[in-house]
Amino acid sequence: MPKTSVTPIFANLNAEQQKAVEHGNGPLLILAGAGSGKTRALTHRIAHLIDQGIPPWQILAVTFTNKAANEMKERIRNLLNIMSDSSLINQSFEHVHDNKQSRLPVMGTFHSICARILRRDIEKLGRDRSFVIYDSDDQEKLMKETLKEMQIDESEFKPRAALSYIGRFKCEAMSSHDAESQATTERTRKVIHIYNHYQSALKKANALDFDDLILETVRLFHEVPNTLERYQNTWRFVNVDEYQDTNHAQYLLISLLARKYRNLCVIGDPDQSIYAFRGADIRNILEFEKEYPDAIRIKLEQNYRSTQPILTAADSVIAANPNRPQKRMWTNRSEGPKIVVHEVTDERREAEEALRAVQNLQAHGTPLNAQAILYRTNAQSRLFEEACMRTGIPYRIIGGLKFYARKEVKDLLAYLHVILNPNDTLSLLRILNVPSRKIGQTTIGKLQEYSSQNTLTLWDTLLDIPHMDDNINVPTKERLAKFTSIIHHYQKKMTEMPVSQLSRTLLEDIGMEQWLRDETDEGEERWGNIQELLSVMQKYDALEPRTGFMSFLEEVSLVSEVDKLQEARSDALTLMTLHLCKGLEFEHVIIAGCEEGIFPHRNSFFDQGQLEEERRIMYVGMTRAKTHLHILFTQNRTLWGKTESNAPSRFLDDLPEEVLERRSDNILSAFAWTAKSSGKREEAVSPGKIDIEFNQDFSFTDAEEREIDDTIDTGSRIEHPKFGKGTVTVRRGDIAEITFDSGQKKNLALSIAPLKKLEKDVT
Repeated sequence: MPKTSVTPIFANLNAEQQKAVEHGNGPLLILAGAGSGKTRALTHRIAHLIDQGIPPWQILAVTFTNKAANEMKERIRNLLNIMSDSSLINQSFEHVHDNKQSRLPVMGTFHSICARILRRDIEKLGRDRSFVIYDSDDQEKLMKETLKEMQIDESEFKPRAALSYIGRFKCEAMSSHDAESQATTERTRKVIHIYNHYQSALKKANALDFDDLILETVRLFHEVPNTLERYQNTWRFVNVDEYQDTNHAQYLLISLLARKYRNLCVIGDPDQSIYAFRGADIRNILEFEKEYPDAIRIKLEQNYRSTQPILTAADSVIAANPNRPQKRMWTNRSEGPKIVVHEVTDERREAEEALRAVQNLQAHGTPLNAQAILYRTNAQSRLFEEACMRTGIPYRIIGGLKFYARKEVKDLLAYLHVILNPNDTLSLLRILNVPSRKIGQTTIGKLQEYSSQNTLTLWDTLLDIPHMDDNINVPTKERLAKFTSIIHHYQKKMTEMPVSQLSRTLLEDIGMEQWLRDETDEGEERWGNIQELLSVMQKYDALEPRTGFMSFLEEVSLVSEVDKLQEARSDALTLMTLHLCKGLEFEHVIIAGCEEGIFPHRNSFFDQGQLEEERRIMYVGMTRAKTHLHILFTQNRTLWGKTESNAPSRFLDDLPEEVLERRSDNILSAFAWTAKSSGKREEAVSPGKIDIEFNQDFSFTDAEEREIDDTIDTGSRIEHPKFGKGTVTVRRGDIAEITFDSGQKKNLALSIAPLKKLEKDVT
């Protein structure tokens, strides 16, 4: 179909974005650098497909966050002048793949899309479509029960560790049966044994965990080809955001969906692949063109976020990574302040300096919510928190206790889960005595024992209460019977009342408000959290009651903390780990702890792949900054109860001098990292103390005039007036690790240490 004569679809696009938007059939790889407008390119592309006559229901867009999916929906509505319609906001799962009246494509996260598919088709795998989705807390509780039943002590396998092992198998799309081929050690065999029991427990509860949503959808497509073909014929244009973050199971899912028509558009940035620990496989994007040789590659290199000094520095850092598609970010914001790289004495000074920089910019008009302190590990946050409290600066920690993890919120959600699926034993156990019904652990133990002896679910046991013997007294039986009648009552109401109205009535019937509001500030806050949850439910009230009920539960199961960041109302400084900052931007960014062993993390020193990921994490952190970027490192740091003197991060070696402003609490050590490495950058110097050695006649003038001998490199023989002769084992920047003939090992700063290179070793 010809283009419409008047359309906003091509407005405000640069040349490369327009190429991406205009691409029609066939595979497309969009390499989108940080801040390059990838969401704009993807949403305009989808709008263009619709504008060209492609039915919206034939287009699928998959994202990693609900925030990204909702943003895309709004942009497409605006581009195509589609009025907001509650029927389009949350499409019923019954019509997820054949709703030909929809004016919007199907858009959502991997997990939400798979949940919808399974709601319709999981019965083809012999499962009940009323399954519940277990979040991480639910999974941990179930794993504890599983290990207990298997008589495996938690000192041998902690529940989280067991779940982590199982999660790795699931990310690789391996069932417990598939995983048996990996059983090369006794511990792996035990993990697979646990995996089997855990999956049986999930099935008994009619539950799926997050990884199961994708794994079971892939299994459905493999085992029921006509179901796969139905979805292939429906979603003929598949679009995937943040493709560099996909794991193998997600890769298989997308490959299966796109196999028939091959209209697959993936967008992402290999330089921002930082989630290997979650199973992300960078090869998915790096090898896309190998799998699709006819794919068109488009690079988005114009940055709309950062100044050129920030981009120049970030590009220089990431350029040291091998095996990456080359790209060079540029911007029209050619001018900007230099990047401040500040060496401080210790971690307390680091926190003070960070807060001083924040307050300085705040005084000049940069609000706190436009500033962030980023760090590599959570253990680094404490001193920044304390500094904020001392100075009265409001702050928020991203990744702290989440709204949906709060007890009272989980209690109400558990009630809804049991109303939907009474065989959800974990949720049932959670609410059996909430609010208090005088049902203690002794009674619960008797119920569980009866369940086990009679091969019943806990819910069936509760229904069988009248036939149980007298080991549970009559008043307790009556209270349990009243509980089951409440659940039965609201199972009927689920098809009659909107979810928010049902929940309000339920709360009144069980006396939750009185139980929570115990005349304390904490009680008021807990009840306030319930009110907030009820307000979330209201957007589902326009749907058919049962559909709204199930859609709400799926939404809250899949929500993430970072999705909610932009909803924060107060002007507060953001503290977060570097892993959580991806996709965000701030006027001012501070990256703390840039020392060897901290960042890059010491675990990466002997693994090239991990070291490359650490460099990508640095790149992601730097490119969050719009105008101001501060990088901090310490001479000495106490972390995990141990004080160390670490070398400055190797990433600092790659920063171009012309975009830097160097500062230091100690002028002597400031000289120790002024020169870039002439040797191999990725060789790891053993973390440890840096010895600053110089002659008694040393003066600042000498230091300023001293030229670093760039001929001293790994393998060079040198002589030191105090330590004697030795061999350079590693050189990184201005720091050389030297093994002296006496057996001593020293890390010396070449710009200060009085070293003489030996042309030949004369003994």
